[in-house]
Amino acid sequence: MLTSILWIGGLCALGEGPSLPQEFSLEVVGPWTVELAPASIPQGDAAAVIRQPVRLDVAPPEPIEVFNERHAGLPVFNEETGGWLKGARLNALITQECTATGLLRPDSVRVKADPSAQDPFALDTDFRLDPFWGTFGRVEGGAIAENQAVFVDYVFEPCRLDSVVLTQDGDVRLVAGEPEVGSITPPVAAGTDRAIATIWVPGGTKELTEENLYRIEFSDGNRETDETGPPAKHRSVAERLLPKTLAKLQAGQHVTIVAWGDSVTNGGGVGGAGEKWYQNLFADLLRERFPEADIEMRTAAWPGASSKMYLEAPRGSVHDFERDVLEPNPDLVTIEFVNDAYLDEAGTNAHYGAILDLLRGAGAEVVLITPHLVRPDWMRVASLKFDEDPRPYVQTLRAFAVEHDVALADASRDWCALWRQGIPYTTLLANSINHPDERGHRIFAESLIGLFP
Repeated sequence: MLTSILWIGGLCALGEGPSLPQEFSLEVVGPWTVELAPASIPQGDAAAVIRQPVRLDVAPPEPIEVFNERHAGLPVFNEETGGWLKGARLNALITQECTATGLLRPDSVRVKADPSAQDPFALDTDFRLDPFWGTFGRVEGGAIAENQAVFVDYVFEPCRLDSVVLTQDGDVRLVAGEPEVGSITPPVAAGTDRAIATIWVPGGTKELTEENLYRIEFSDGNRETDETGPPAKHRSVAERLLPKTLAKLQAGQHVTIVAWGDSVTNGGGVGGAGEKWYQNLFADLLRERFPEADIEMRTAAWPGASSKMYLEAPRGSVHDFERDVLEPNPDLVTIEFVNDAYLDEAGTNAHYGAILDLLRGAGAEVVLITPHLVRPDWMRVASLKFDEDPRPYVQTLRAFAVEHDVALADASRDWCALWRQGIPYTTLLANSINHPDERGHRIFAESLIGLFP
């Protein structure tokens, strides 16, 4: 749907005629219909003025049918583990490592001995299914033999992120995104088109609500910042808290940095040889800013582990804190452990106090990194729209950094701001759980480089 709008050069021109709000309103007015109210939307030194309400019809999630998906053999269904590990994964639901949740229509699943079989295997007798995670496995003693090939029919609904755009021709229209699972991307704006909102349509959505609407904000508003605010706005952090590292960078000397962390620091979400890992993106940004410096980035990462597990691992084991973190004699150690988010206030203070003593005792400067956002149910949030991270670990880490004069790359704050940019944060989780995709890794890198002048 298209509707014409009026472009006025210079925001002062908006004083002529009826006053229009500069914060536009987008509301649900039907099960699959949204309405954009009259408004003036800043466009550089100009403004787009929408004089009449605009209604846009949104497509519901489109079910996709899969027939005769072959599995060479089924493991025994394991009730005692995480949903994505309970059995075989339905192929269309596979994300990076795991499966996309809540997209399967459970009553559509038919497991057969061959493509033409008319009598499928019986649920709970021959096979079991985790309907939320889309994993299934055989039942011992059932009709499915070990290593027997099976064929599966099922229906699922992928997710989609649509964009409400102002076109280069001065129209408002809805551009549908591509149906996807895992990382979900909005459609790329064409030419000078500009997205002003996105509409989040996860699979399984029955009708639109306010939760599906993401208005893109075009200013920082009145959000207050302090020493733990967005790092890009505090260019003197390295001068105050990382003076040794900064001096060596500015002098063009050799600088050793150790990125210490868990699966995210090990490239979780992007994989590959490391070129897209956040610490290596950060190193590239440092090289651009300090081209004469010789920057050595080392990674000490243990997927699935907490920092406590790494500290307590035996000497000489695969993950050895002294060998991996201390013995390289780093100038700087960055610390990322989303797996530490279970810690409460007292636990965070005690544990990170001990870590700080170890690293400073070895002559290293330290940057703490607040973690990204993970699955909403794991964070105990009912909405994807919030400005403050609810995890006590994050709040305590910020206070700890201030109290102990430790540099803090506050990636969590940047993740919490995504919804104001029209981005549901879950669309950046490559594995649908806790691994950020390439965009998420770049958030970490930008948070880190923002500490340096």
